[in-house]
Amino acid sequence: MRDERLRHQAYLEWGKIALLPLAFGIAWAVTILAARPILLLISAACGLYVFFVPVSLRHPLIFVTVFLVFLIALPPLYFSSLGETPIYLSSLLVPIGLAILVTRLPDLYLPLDAVTKGLVLFLAGTGLSLPFAWWLSGETIGKQSLLRWLLLAQTALIFALVRGGARWPVDRVERWIMPVLLLAAVASAGYGVVDFFWPITLPHPAADQFIWLESAVVRRAQGVVYEASSFGNLCGLFLVIASAAFLAGEERAVRIARPWLLLCIAILSFAVFVCFSRSVWGNVLTSLGVFVVSSGMVKARRAWGFALAFLTPMTLLWIYFPDLWNYFTGNRIGYFGQILGDPNLVTSGRLETWATVFSILRGHPNYLLFGVGYKTLPFTRLFHEEIITDNGFLNLLLETGILGLGGFLVFSATVFGSFWRLSRRGLGTQVFWSATLFSLWCGQWVQMMAADSYTFWRSMVVLIALMAFALNRADRTYAGELSGNLGEQQSLSARLEFLGRTNV
Repeated sequence: MRDERLRHQAYLEWGKIALLPLAFGIAWAVTILAARPILLLISAACGLYVFFVPVSLRHPLIFVTVFLVFLIALPPLYFSSLGETPIYLSSLLVPIGLAILVTRLPDLYLPLDAVTKGLVLFLAGTGLSLPFAWWLSGETIGKQSLLRWLLLAQTALIFALVRGGARWPVDRVERWIMPVLLLAAVASAGYGVVDFFWPITLPHPAADQFIWLESAVVRRAQGVVYEASSFGNLCGLFLVIASAAFLAGEERAVRIARPWLLLCIAILSFAVFVCFSRSVWGNVLTSLGVFVVSSGMVKARRAWGFALAFLTPMTLLWIYFPDLWNYFTGNRIGYFGQILGDPNLVTSGRLETWATVFSILRGHPNYLLFGVGYKTLPFTRLFHEEIITDNGFLNLLLETGILGLGGFLVFSATVFGSFWRLSRRGLGTQVFWSATLFSLWCGQWVQMMAADSYTFWRSMVVLIALMAFALNRADRTYAGELSGNLGEQQSLSARLEFLGRTNV
């Protein structure tokens, strides 16, 4: 017994001695990291990334929430070694999303509903144009085309995780995802407003989008997106959601109290205003108008509160920044009075560009099937100069051909048809979200007339994720009705049979 005790003490002594190199190694690593804060930051980020992997595999909707928050609120990173190639933090999470699909595939069930099929056709139609970007514009532009299409294709990943990862009882993550996303959008909008008035000196490339005032030349608000129309589109999306929830008295749909919802509307409308994009305003006003007319949910007594929150930012600009107000009313709105005299001027040269696109298609009908490559027109020298079509439908036709445009039209038809039908039946939250998404897609179509808004991949990922949540909500409603008809004893089995899901 005494010999065993001595051997155990010897083992402990040797163990302590063996820990000395490890202690020295840790101390050396801490010293190096303390001297270089960037390494400390990278190490902490890597640690969080590793920790996030098992959490995401266990709860796919937590991954979706974090991914969407990163996408809405965080800017891309730029490194001198990469030039103007951005690194999106949300895209760094994509490998985890793919790992969820692979490891949880037996548990994830993706219903082949009309919207799912339409999304697949849209992505496939645009993707078939990618080889022609290499062939017609060269390797460099071909790689850029592929990378931009992969950003858009993230819609499929998030859609699949939301649809496949839904549980029959709504869990805590799904209940809180909407307020989290709305608050992230408000934070992103607030940053864009602050950066517009007091530019934040972060080194990054930005689109050359300016307004010419009498006293200065000012860059339009671009936020973390670094492009005004895309920033306005993202803020406009959440502005419509917040406004619709307030007007319909559906604060429970976004889980934000009425006073805070009014504050969200004010900040988001301010961001939409200072991006100075007429197409974004067309999107927002169309979406709100369609919701008011088609939903039948708007409470008239709430119109005053909404008008106060919506118009307060414009009133402040009118009082404290008259130059901005005069530019908006004179240069952005006032030009519409000349629509009959000089429509090309009013549309910022769009009519001339559209005529150029039609002449290209007439002269090269071979481009009609597959196009010249997704998102290549602003960069290719195939036509001896860059072309900014400022029309999403023409852009799709020339870049991705009939297959790409046809895929988008089919997808749009499924969205319009599905959410219109869902808004006509059901109760409460399901009807609200169906009517809101139908209205939002109407607004996107209006903006497509003046911008290729389908390439605003941040907004597209968020919008299609919300569609997936709405479809899950409709599934639960229908399955609940089915189980009620079959009786309480068969309730659970009926739900699982309808949803085709195991307990994920």
